[in-house]
Order: sequence, then C-alpha cells, then structure tokens
Amino acid sequence: MPDELVNFSEKPNAKYLIAGWRRQWSDGGRVSGGLTRYLIEKLGAKKIGEMTPRVSHDCYPFQVAGTHDTFRPLAAYEDGLPTKDMYRENYFYDAGNGLIIFRGEEPWFHIEIFGQAFFQAISELGIQTTVAVEGVNGPVPPEMERRVTCVYSKAEMKEDLEKIGVQFSSYGSEGRRGPTIAMALVTLAHFEYPDVDMFRLGSMAPMYPFSTNTNEQVGITRDHRSYYDIMRRLNAKFDLNIDLAELQELGEAESQQLTETLEKISSNNREAKQLIESVRSDYSYTPFEQSVNLDPALDKTLEDILRNMPE
Repeated sequence: MPDELVNFSEKPNAKYLIAGWRRQWSDGGRVSGGLTRYLIEKLGAKKIGEMTPRVSHDCYPFQVAGTHDTFRPLAAYEDGLPTKDMYRENYFYDAGNGLIIFRGEEPWFHIEIFGQAFFQAISELGIQTTVAVEGVNGPVPPEMERRVTCVYSKAEMKEDLEKIGVQFSSYGSEGRRGPTIAMALVTLAHFEYPDVDMFRLGSMAPMYPFSTNTNEQVGITRDHRSYYDIMRRLNAKFDLNIDLAELQELGEAESQQLTETLEKISSNNREAKQLIESVRSDYSYTPFEQSVNLDPALDKTLEDILRNMPE
C-alpha cells in the first residue's frame, strides 16, 4: 500500500518500548543512539520491523553540503550491481520479555509523518508504555549521579514517574525553544494520540568548557554512567531485571578518569578551579531510590509487631 509506514516480519508479545535516535541533536553522552545500541547488542535483540521507504523519502534530505556521506541514505552493491535499495535505519528490535527497542535516525522533515509511523508501530505491537532516551551535555561533577529530566504525555503518569527520581522539565515555558525529537513525539502523543503513554528521559552527561592539548572538549563522550542511571530507573519502572553491572563499572572508570583530568586542570588554572568547584557546589539532581515491595503477608506481620510493641 502506498500509505504503509511500517513493516513487521513478526509481532511478538510486547509491553514496553525504549526508543533512541542516532545522529540527532539531543545525543549528549551518546545516550540516545548509544544506549539503544548497547541494549540491542547486550540482549541479543532481533530485528522485527522497520519504517518503510515512504518515511525515508519524505523525512530526510539526500545530502547536506560539506558533510560527504554522513547524511546520505545507505546503499550497497556487489560486483557493480545494486543489492539493496537506498534505505534509512529506522528499525524495531525484539529484546524478549515484552521489551521492544527502536533505534532510528532523527527526521529532518515532516515530523507528523514520522510520528504517524512511530505511533502506528506502537499500536500494531500493542505497546503499553513508551520511553524515549536522550542526553544533553553540561558541567556535571563526574562522580555524582546524573540529573535525569522528564516530560510525559498524560497528566495521570506523573505520580508513577515521581517514584523513579526525575526532575520534570519546564523547557520552553519562558521563551521560544525548539523541541528535541523525543519531546516532539511526546507532544504529538499528548495532542494527537491520547491513547499513547509516552515519556522522555534526558540525562545530563559531563562536559566542561575546557579543551585538551588535542583541542578536544573535556568531558565524557559516551557516558555509561548516564546509561546506568537511566536503566536503573527503567529496570524499576518496567520490571526488566537487566544486569547493569557492566554499565556501572564502565561509568565509574570514565568518571574517575574525568575527575583526574579536572584535578590536573584545577592545579594549573585558578579560574578553572573556581568554575569546577562552583559546579560541584551548585549541582542538583533528584536521586533514584530503589523501592522495596514487601509481600503483603510480611507487611501485615511487621505492622502487627509494631502495633503490639509495649509503650
């Protein structure tokens, strides 16, 4: 059909969708493109579907001047003969246990068409809740938990989201500011797809206004601590039980390396030292606290013990 926007080779039992985009504006710390890729590889997720060529034709340019082939569609040939039509990687993966992962490319045009394809996929798969993950760069004390902000599509979602340690964003309320791809989809869900439960988690990845000897900005390019702090929240909310030990270890190693770099900078530059100390003293975040669900019988037993204790 000419209006077909998504194709699936199979439709497994699905409950939750984690979405991210490569080559997108809000990919600080490679959170959006990198976390979804990490999960696909770690969980051995199987590709089950994709957005169709109509989305590719309507939502992307062929090229952007001066960027060589960075933004061109992908293609393949063998012995001179095309083996694949030109395509974009907007793929859906089955990670098992009801989890679907979407890893795509941020659209350049016609967000309404991209959104129609995205929400059509959610409907066809029977997804209950969708989360989009993104990242922003900022001066974050590397040893501390990352600040995770949130926007959501339905008012009744807020109470549950408060339980996973997020700061609700008021982005754009004080002046004109364009949305990220995830924020745009949450907005579309709120106004045009009211049956969809969708929220966006944005983690702040450490980046400081200093440069190294190789003219690289001081920070963490791929912030596994952000991955870890987002996934702790999603493990709890979706009851995923994904092993996060590797992310925790990688995050700690990267953060320790950045801490040592900042200490060296501080020892040689008084103004830099003041800025780094100011960041540490002013930094704020909402911590994630793992809740413990007691068996109702045990909960009642504890309540009885406390009630019957002597005054």
